[in-house]
Amino acid sequence: MRECGIVRDLLPLYQEGMLSPDSVEFLEEHLKTCPACRAEREKLAAEPLPPEEKTETAPELESVRRKLRRQRRRTAALAVCLALALAAALFARLTERHYFPEPKGVVSVVSEPGSGGKVLRFAGNVTGAEVSYQKAEGGGSAVFLSVWWTEWDRLFGNTLSEMPAPAGSTVYFSPNNGTDDILLWGQDQAPGGGVISLPRLALAYYAALALAALAALSLLALALRRRKSGLWLRRAALAPAAYLLGELLTLGFSTVSYSLERDLALILVTALFLYPALLLADELWAERRRRKLPEAL
Repeated sequence: MRECGIVRDLLPLYQEGMLSPDSVEFLEEHLKTCPACRAEREKLAAEPLPPEEKTETAPELESVRRKLRRQRRRTAALAVCLALALAAALFARLTERHYFPEPKGVVSVVSEPGSGGKVLRFAGNVTGAEVSYQKAEGGGSAVFLSVWWTEWDRLFGNTLSEMPAPAGSTVYFSPNNGTDDILLWGQDQAPGGGVISLPRLALAYYAALALAALAALSLLALALRRRKSGLWLRRAALAPAAYLLGELLTLGFSTVSYSLERDLALILVTALFLYPALLLADELWAERRRRKLPEAL
C-alpha cells in the first residue's frame, strides 16, 4: 500500500512525461502487478488537459508599442513648439524699443561740409531711429523723429551714428511716452503746446476680438461636446487662445504700441508656435483621460 501511495503521487508527472528514467521504470513495474494503480492511470489519461492561460498576442503588444511611440513623439513635439514660442517671446523682449525721452545729449544736427546739407548725429548709446511725415497746417510737412535703444542691439554692439536729416519745414522729437513732442527746428505748429505722438491702439482691439472668439468657440464646443463638431470647435478655440498667450508673452499686459507692425508680427510668430503646442497638449490630455476612464468604471 505504501508503494501505491508513491505511485499515485507520481502518476500526474508520468502522464506529462516529467519523470526520470529510473522513476519511470519503478512506476511501470508497479503498474504490472497493481490493478488499482493501473485504473488510476487510465482515469488520468481519460481526463482532458487543463486549458492554457491566455496571454497577450504579438499584435496586441505591437499596438501598445505604437501608442507609446506616438505619445513620446507628441511629447517631444510639444517641447519643441514650446521652446520655439519662448524663444520668439524672448527675442521680442530683447528687441523691445526703449525710446529716449528728450533730444539733449542724444541727437544733434550737423551741416555737411561742401554740400550744405544736414545730417543727424547720435550719441553712442543710440541703436535705432525712424522718421514719420505728416502734412503741416500751414503747408509743408511736419516730421517726427523717434530714437531708441534695445537690449538686443546693445548685446551685439549695434549702434546708429548718423542719418540724413529729414527734409521738412518742421521737425519734432517724439519721446513716445505720452508727453508733448519737442521742436527741433522749423516753425512750431502748436506754439501753445499739445503736439503729441499717440500710440497705436489696434492691439487692444485685436485682443478683444480674440477674447470674444475664444469665449464663443468654447461655449459652442461645450454645447456640442458629444459630437465630432465639438472636438473641432475646441481645437479652433485654441487659435485665439494662442494669440492671447502670444501677446502676453511678448508685451505683457500692455496693449498700446508705438511700433505696431513690429509688435504684431512678433505676436503672430509666437502664436504660430503656441497653437500646435496647445493642440498637442489637448491631445495628450484627452489620451490620458481616455486611459483613466475605464479604471473609474
